[in-house]
Amino acid sequence: MTGLKKPSDKKLKVAPAKDLRKYTQQIWLAGLGAFAKAEEEGGKLFDNLVKIGEDLESKTREIADHTVGEVRGRVLDKATDTRERVERAFDDRITTALTRLGIPSQRDLDQINDRLDTLTQIMQDVSRNMRSESSRGE
Repeated sequence: MTGLKKPSDKKLKVAPAKDLRKYTQQIWLAGLGAFAKAEEEGGKLFDNLVKIGEDLESKTREIADHTVGEVRGRVLDKATDTRERVERAFDDRITTALTRLGIPSQRDLDQINDRLDTLTQIMQDVSRNMRSESSRGE
C-alpha cells in the first residue's frame, strides 16, 4: 500500500502556494503604501525609492551575470571534456576495427612512403652511375 497518499501530503503541497499568495499580496500592498507615502511627502521619497530600486537591480544583475558566466564556463568545460573522451573512444574503436581488417594506419602508410622515397632515390643514383659508366666505356 505504498501508492496511497496520506491526507497530510495535500496540506504540505497547498501551504506553500497560500504562503506565496500571502507574501505576494503583502509586497503589492507595501508597494501601494510606498507609492501613497511618496505622493504625500512629495517627489523626494519617490525619487529615493527609485534610486534604491535601481541600486538593488544593478547589484542583482551583477551577481546574476557573474553566476551565469561561472555556470557557462563550467558547462563548456564539461562539454569539451566529454566531447574529447567520446572522440578518443571513437578513434580507438575505429583503429581497432581497421587493424582487425588488416587496413594499414596513416602511420604505416607514411612509413611505406618514406621507404619508397628512399628506394626511388637509390634507383636514381644507380641509374646515374650506370649512365656515367656506360658513357666512359664507349
